[in-house]
Amino acid sequence: MAFLTAGHPQSLKARVLRAGSWTLFGYGAALVMRLFGNLIMARLLAPDAFGLMAIATTINVLVGLFSDLGIRQSIIQSSRGQNAVFLNTAWTVQVLRGLWIWIACMAVAVGLYVARLMELLPADSVYSNPLLPAIIAVGSFSSVILGLHSMKLHSLSRSLDLSRITLIELIQMVVSYAVAIGFGWLTHSVWSFIINGLVGSVVYTVLTHVWLTGRRDRFCWNRDALTEILRFGRWVFISSIIGVLAMNGDRLMLGAWITATALGFYSIASGLSSMVDGIAGRFFSNVSLPALGEIARERPQLFSTRYLQMRWGADAIYVAAAGFLFATGGKIVSILYDPRYLPAGEMLQILSFSLLFSRFALAQNAYVALGKPNYIAALNAVRVVSLFTLVPLMYYFFDVKGALIGLATYLAPTLPLIFWFNRKHGLNNLVVEIGSLAIWPCGWLAGQLFLTLLSIVR
Repeated sequence: MAFLTAGHPQSLKARVLRAGSWTLFGYGAALVMRLFGNLIMARLLAPDAFGLMAIATTINVLVGLFSDLGIRQSIIQSSRGQNAVFLNTAWTVQVLRGLWIWIACMAVAVGLYVARLMELLPADSVYSNPLLPAIIAVGSFSSVILGLHSMKLHSLSRSLDLSRITLIELIQMVVSYAVAIGFGWLTHSVWSFIINGLVGSVVYTVLTHVWLTGRRDRFCWNRDALTEILRFGRWVFISSIIGVLAMNGDRLMLGAWITATALGFYSIASGLSSMVDGIAGRFFSNVSLPALGEIARERPQLFSTRYLQMRWGADAIYVAAAGFLFATGGKIVSILYDPRYLPAGEMLQILSFSLLFSRFALAQNAYVALGKPNYIAALNAVRVVSLFTLVPLMYYFFDVKGALIGLATYLAPTLPLIFWFNRKHGLNNLVVEIGSLAIWPCGWLAGQLFLTLLSIVR
């Protein structure tokens, strides 16, 4: 954490180190609990339950993204982020957004119900399942409950105090999975998942009010605060809409070009390659964003230096992981899965190069900290255009392997825009951009050493 040594308060350094530790602990514990919870639920329920919940969850997430105003980001970056009127207005907006998500999901549920009655849906599709409308309607009520969670959550996140926040998330998972597993054991019903979501939402929301320290939330409608939230949030809203396409575009396109089996291989490879991005992304969101936000507010003259020092650490993780996965992709898949899934190993090797471009995600946190969410919206727009042009072209000329290369490199066109935005704020550094790539051979050599040790052990 060299970026917090000279010239910056020791308190911030200590808070970043503590927040980083809690983030990594929380993410790792959640990953383990989610894995074991899903394995148990898979033994209690029929496979169609997972299909129904996949659709219901996707609808909820999509509606949520189409109403994302970036309330958390607004509180973290705003100079009024600790002001009671600002926080209470933000809480009011959040409550209304939760209601809107539920109402919109109810409308989707009614639409599906009517479409099924009119026989407009394929008879064997998930959308024609008679349980789906009720699952969507009831399950989406969790948005209303979560909309009531306390602003203390964001205030503590802003100050990098993540210990109780992390524990609340873990307690929520333990309680909700315990209830869901018990209900699933008794009923073997898909409603176990719904109970999981509703109970988890209640536990999470209640704990944010009664366990976290800070002001009590009250309804408030301050015009100045609302204007600031909406002005900042409009770019988050635009970015989220574009992000919906960016997050789902790969599977939408591949689903039209390759078999279900091949798409399954891709899902496995993509999931493995994105684990690094997931862990780093959680760290950036919980630690780097609040830290950069505090630096931008209190010591803006140091912002560029601290950002570039953060970049060295982030780039080392991403670039080393890319080299390691390229060397070991096939072996990792063969260890975790049976021989039927071996083709995913080659896909993982190709997709590992995407991490060389994902390392620039830290720049987006810097833009939020600087109050420039419009930069992120522009980047996501380029990202979507690149995804839906480069990948089809690569598939047309080079078939499936070409599409995979396109998916690994489609973020490249965003780099000129990132460098242009960085130039405005003095965030470019040629040594960082080029020098960090030298870490890739180190990751590759580590992978080769890993393979050698495996061969010796076996």
